[in-house]
Amino acid sequence: MYISKKKTYKILACAMSAIFIGTINGGVASAEDGNSDSEPDYSSNTETSIDENNYSSGNILPNHPISSEDSHKTLNVSSISTNAGEINAGWSSTGTTSYNILNIRNVNAPYAYFHGGYTYGGDNTNAEWNIINFYSGTAYEIHGAHTIYGDATNNTVNFYDGTVTHEIGGGYSNYGNVNYNKLNIYGGTINATVYGGRASYGQSSSSGDAIGNYMNISGGTINGTIYGGWAPGGTASDNEINIYGNPNLVDAILIAGEGSTVSNNTLKIHTKNLTVKDIQGFENLNFYLPANTVNGDTILTVTNPTKTISNYIYVYKDEALNLNEDDTVTLITTEDTTTGLNLGEIASTDENDSDYKNITKVYSSENPNIVQSLTINAKDISRITPSDENEENKMNPQPPSAQEESTIFNEPIADSVSLLDSGTDRLLEWIPPEGVDYMNSSPTAGFDPFIGIGGSKLEINTGNGTKLKTKNGGINFGLTRYLKNRHGVFIIAPLVDYGQDSYESTLNDENRTQGSGHSKYFMAGLIARQACVNGMYYEASLRGGKIKTDFQSNNFLVNNVPTTASYEASTPCYAGHLRIGWRNHISPKNILDVYGMYSLNHIKGFNTTVSTGENYSFSTVNSGRIRIGARLTRELKERENVYSGISFIHEFTGETTGEYMGMNTKRTGLKGSAGLIELGWQVKPAKNSVAMVDTSVSCWVGDRKGFIFAMKFKRDF
Repeated sequence: MYISKKKTYKILACAMSAIFIGTINGGVASAEDGNSDSEPDYSSNTETSIDENNYSSGNILPNHPISSEDSHKTLNVSSISTNAGEINAGWSSTGTTSYNILNIRNVNAPYAYFHGGYTYGGDNTNAEWNIINFYSGTAYEIHGAHTIYGDATNNTVNFYDGTVTHEIGGGYSNYGNVNYNKLNIYGGTINATVYGGRASYGQSSSSGDAIGNYMNISGGTINGTIYGGWAPGGTASDNEINIYGNPNLVDAILIAGEGSTVSNNTLKIHTKNLTVKDIQGFENLNFYLPANTVNGDTILTVTNPTKTISNYIYVYKDEALNLNEDDTVTLITTEDTTTGLNLGEIASTDENDSDYKNITKVYSSENPNIVQSLTINAKDISRITPSDENEENKMNPQPPSAQEESTIFNEPIADSVSLLDSGTDRLLEWIPPEGVDYMNSSPTAGFDPFIGIGGSKLEINTGNGTKLKTKNGGINFGLTRYLKNRHGVFIIAPLVDYGQDSYESTLNDENRTQGSGHSKYFMAGLIARQACVNGMYYEASLRGGKIKTDFQSNNFLVNNVPTTASYEASTPCYAGHLRIGWRNHISPKNILDVYGMYSLNHIKGFNTTVSTGENYSFSTVNSGRIRIGARLTRELKERENVYSGISFIHEFTGETTGEYMGMNTKRTGLKGSAGLIELGWQVKPAKNSVAMVDTSVSCWVGDRKGFIFAMKFKRDF
């Protein structure tokens, strides 16, 4: 069984995106050799960026002399459209083009060809160590490198999102070899043929070999044929396809290779519940049972099998896999009772145990000669030793993390959660109307108003050493209805709630990336309280509405160049709380209020486009927290009270995460603990007034630091 030992290479991924007319070349190449055992170095690359602001047929069609050579070029193309053309980061007619990077974002080029490196000269015009990062847009063909007579070696394509209409591959040569190229597919839609490496011009027999090419598929939809290697006139061997995650391959056919010699090609399945149309010709079919495999699971379903699927089948397992003694797992199955599964030899995973038969063939009930599935039981699975290969070849089953500074895009969401928290805290002061014995009074028949106005200045630790500074203010207004019942008084109020703030944040990264902006929300809802004669009370609220936020950073790095990046977003939000407490006189002039509360904020996820052209998506966040506290109120005069309180707040969740250019950002959030100390003064404008003004100041300590100033107006019945 062939096991790839190739290293994982650091791929530079950061730039802008593009669309165009004609041929675009980032550079023309130098004759440098790359080989599969050396670490590529792109640090000396020079950059060219083309976008909608500087794109025209006149300034992006460089007139390179036919014999010129160059290398170490990075071409960033963004937000342009074209109906035809070639886009090459590196180009040569006489030598090797190498170490070039092509970054594509938001292009509309359904008939354009994209190449990290391109050569069209004689036998020695090779293309090596070139990279394409395709983040978004539409393309006709994508190849890490394309040569006419030379070899395409060690080139890489990272396809994050977008659409391909004809062909995509790690490397392509008309008459040379394509060896050790890599294709990573993380998302998007590919209505095209997919190659690890392609060595041929059409069906020509005058082609080279396709050896050792490597493909990882972890997402997206592929509607076409997937080849490990394609070399009709040569050898297609030692190519490998890995499947992770949840890609949609229902209409895909996976073929080991085409060639005069096809050998030692491997398909590795690292997931479960995968469905494909057909699988053909792999010498090795490896199943890696994931940790979440349970009794009755099916790893692979083939809907239309036509040819021999595999010569050897191997089974590996995740070391965390835990099955019961009588459990079984179906490795591969089909509902086709005409062809069934055309399988070669079923190999033992334990090569030292000649009696080890760990896979059972299940035959069709309609035709006892047709194999419909292979199963394995828990007893045999338990004998499998977890293989290091399972980890060694697990190359980025999910997109790599976006550059560290992209975490700044999450800060507006963390700020929005904080703003909703402030609205809930402001709402907690709506009742009771101090100074009034509402248990023994006669409630009015109508609704009585209350209004709360407050503001705060806070510094919040959002994780990864990042500080969020915010200044917020808000107002809530409601109409209160009091209804006596056998337990005491039931109080209910419809309300509206508005809050807004400004914020700024600085990441603890090498660049000290900064961001700032504003958030605001408007919600409506209900709040209710059952106040009991014995002093107990039970309270709940629910509000819903929309929150809007904007963001801007003036030093966000794009290709290591400080750039202004901004976005705006608007999304639904909900907030609510439950509180249980006891409030009563502990002496003639002192009232004690002890309570416990749980609150929840919900902000729906959204997608937006950053001003630099990249897509940013934010996942839904649910922020839950508890607050436990006590307040002592002292009656000074007939119309005047003072109070002091202390509370402990812990945010259980509140973490936010995003996806930038198809890559996951670091987590940001309000998770943590804080303490709150408050002092307040309540006064009636006149002795017999039915209104009360409540003014307070609070101090936060812990993961939140700062001050809150609030003023509430309450009208007694």
